[in-house]
Amino acid sequence: MLKAINRNRKILCPLMAFLIPVTVMVFVCIVSGFYPFGNTSILMADMRYQFVDYFGYMKQIFFSNDTVFYTFSKTLGGDMAGLASYYCNNPLLVFLLFVPNDILPCGILIMMIVMIGLIGLTFNIFLSEVYGSRYATLIFSTAYALMGYLMGYFNCVHYFFDIMMLPLVMLGIYRIIRDEKISILYIVSLAMSIFSCYYIGYMICIFSVVFFSYVFFTRNSESKTPIDLKSGLKPAILFIGSSILAAGLSAVSLLCAVISLREQSGRKHTPISFKGNFNIAEVFSGLYSNSFNGNVSDDGLPIIYVGAVALVFMILFYLNKNISKREKLFSAGIFLFLILGFYIDCFNVAWHGFSYPIGFPYRNSFLLSFFLLFLSYKSFKNTANIGIRQFLTPVIIYVIYSIYMRVILSEYVGIRQILITGLYILAVYVLIYIRSRNEMKVNVMPLFFILTLIDLTWNAYVSVNAYFPDKKNDESISIEAFKNFVDETKAITGHIYNEDGSFYRMEKLYRRSNNDAMLIGYNGLSHFSSCESEQAMRFLGSLGFRDNGNWAFYGEGSTTFSDCLLGVKYMLSQYDETPKPYSVIYNYNDKRVFQNPYALPLCFTMQHGIEESDPAKYDHFSYQNALARSFGYEGNDIYTKVEGVDVTLHNINKDGNTYTAVNEDGDSYIELSFTNTSRDFIYMYFTADELQDVRIVVNGLEKQPYFTSYGWSIRELGHYPEGEKVSVLLYPEQDKITLNGYEFYHENKEAIEEWYKAATRDNTELNKITSSHLTGKAEAGEDKLLVFSFPYNNAWNVYVDGVRAGNKSVMNGLLAVDISKGSHSIELKYMPKGFKAGLPVSILCLIILASLLLMKQRVVDSPDKC
Repeated sequence: MLKAINRNRKILCPLMAFLIPVTVMVFVCIVSGFYPFGNTSILMADMRYQFVDYFGYMKQIFFSNDTVFYTFSKTLGGDMAGLASYYCNNPLLVFLLFVPNDILPCGILIMMIVMIGLIGLTFNIFLSEVYGSRYATLIFSTAYALMGYLMGYFNCVHYFFDIMMLPLVMLGIYRIIRDEKISILYIVSLAMSIFSCYYIGYMICIFSVVFFSYVFFTRNSESKTPIDLKSGLKPAILFIGSSILAAGLSAVSLLCAVISLREQSGRKHTPISFKGNFNIAEVFSGLYSNSFNGNVSDDGLPIIYVGAVALVFMILFYLNKNISKREKLFSAGIFLFLILGFYIDCFNVAWHGFSYPIGFPYRNSFLLSFFLLFLSYKSFKNTANIGIRQFLTPVIIYVIYSIYMRVILSEYVGIRQILITGLYILAVYVLIYIRSRNEMKVNVMPLFFILTLIDLTWNAYVSVNAYFPDKKNDESISIEAFKNFVDETKAITGHIYNEDGSFYRMEKLYRRSNNDAMLIGYNGLSHFSSCESEQAMRFLGSLGFRDNGNWAFYGEGSTTFSDCLLGVKYMLSQYDETPKPYSVIYNYNDKRVFQNPYALPLCFTMQHGIEESDPAKYDHFSYQNALARSFGYEGNDIYTKVEGVDVTLHNINKDGNTYTAVNEDGDSYIELSFTNTSRDFIYMYFTADELQDVRIVVNGLEKQPYFTSYGWSIRELGHYPEGEKVSVLLYPEQDKITLNGYEFYHENKEAIEEWYKAATRDNTELNKITSSHLTGKAEAGEDKLLVFSFPYNNAWNVYVDGVRAGNKSVMNGLLAVDISKGSHSIELKYMPKGFKAGLPVSILCLIILASLLLMKQRVVDSPDKC
């Protein structure tokens, strides 16, 4: 009978550990109205503007000629190895292959809910093996699955798999120390963590060392056995060897990521600073229910909420006489280590791969939640009853800290958070009291579980919905908006590709995000990710596109010449006309497709000397003129500077390049005016030191704000009759602004046509076999450079007539090779640098792992010879 009960418990506990968090999250989604239970898509924060697009691209790898090595759907084209190893190596993403792109948010939500269930399952497995299988483990496995970190990082689904693997990695460490044998579980789970998301995997690697030290130094602490360092030699060797093997198994992805990110991110040297990141006394504000308010900016705090039950028993852990002083001392040291890792700037940077995170500043805070729950369960298991000291101490701590939160006017902890958390704590004490009175014969375990469920369900609802403060009125987050955009844009691009199957770029004047090209599946110019190439963004910035240091996008920043240079053959627009010499070839709903008759192929010949071109010597338009000359073009300049610009200050003082409003009550503006001398279209650009907010009014017509994060690029000024005065008014929306200069230029359409004839005298062609394998041909009338309009990268192997050519960087970032006079065949193959080195390492480690498994099986199967 007892065996049957134990057997049923061993089956039911893991099953319930999975199903309970799944049920809770389905309930939260129903109440929140998330699609398919309502009209709101789950796309929030970076999920909305990045991750859904990356997942859309990864689907295309299975259904198109795009590959995981390289893509032309981001900026000018770029390496995919680093991006995939951070965002897209989650094995569970395969589920999305069966979900249409226009309801991709629904597929992502289902995948997230399943992973949250699996997170609860793995933590339950961990607790059950370390402490024994009990239904009480469900209280804490549910708390882990619904912890504040996962709800606050609900959009960061690419972290979920590693958080699911964390308990298995720690269980593997426990087995190594307990059995003094290699743990296959540790090797495989750590390898999968690194492979799935190297970033979180790196954090787990650091914590593995910490957890190994804790388990080793606190084992047998109840019996007060002295620490024997000699006995730890074997477990330490096994731990180190297993860790190396795990890293080796993931080398095929890890080395690609490390090399790709090191070369492409272009991030500046991170300064070492020991300054504090926040008021360290506020770190515990994250332990209050509903304390997450949607703030994931750089000034946010670690998200560490795990529920009131775990909080109370964590405090009681240090007041429990049944728990050894050694455990209390070492665990306190680990908490201090983790908290200082948040607080001290250089430590926090080290935790994040020696690079400052942009938003979500303490991405390793799930480790503190894991460790807290691990210790809380031990405290729960070992706390039969409490005395007056154990009762008063947590209460006094809570009251004093809550008063402090109100004194400093914490933005995270208000009266509501204090009252709700206080009620939960009171309920916990009531249950502890009932539990301690054995004569009452009341099983309080279900009550502890129900309290935890209510606590964390409500916190999950509040935390997830903190991302949607105006859900009812914001139509952009509806599933209809997403579905309509995808269906419409897919229909338009599908029509274009059916009519023209050659290799070219297309772009849009409207956008859902900067990564639309990845979601829809076309060769574009806009992109945003943490893995973007700096040289690609700088090159586009030199042409006048918006480059804010983290991303670049198409928008109004493009001129006709830059479109032609970069092979933008089709432009999708919400407008009926364009000042560029393009013609409408297709209409779909309220969208137009304009065709550029002068778009170059994605490879073309240029004269030698362009290697040394420096955009810093030019303004944006004269640089484009210089590039046009490098094709051998000798006609009129494409861009002609507007002369006779008068600058008049209205209610503004000028000091160097700084302009300050004189009278705050009156209109203050800078007027730049000139008399138009040409019928050609006019573009404008302004330079300044930093982001600022400036309104622009041109001849009474207000334009989009300038010098903003999105609005700082080449702009269309307009067509004006000859002799008309053009007045550009800059209205500062702040007390002071800087203005370093201005650029007004006419664009000569006839010169564009003449340049195109000169640029295409040499016949060139480039075809896309896959996104990492291109073929083509080139005919040169003399020795020239063959330039490709995608970023320079030595991972491209370029073959001219079957012979490997030497890669060159031209125009401050594009790929080029030398070619001689005559006709040539061209072939390009992209191979991430780490792949060749990483693949044999991973194969070798896989062979070693298989050998270990075989040896282990032989030991199990061998008869007892004793």
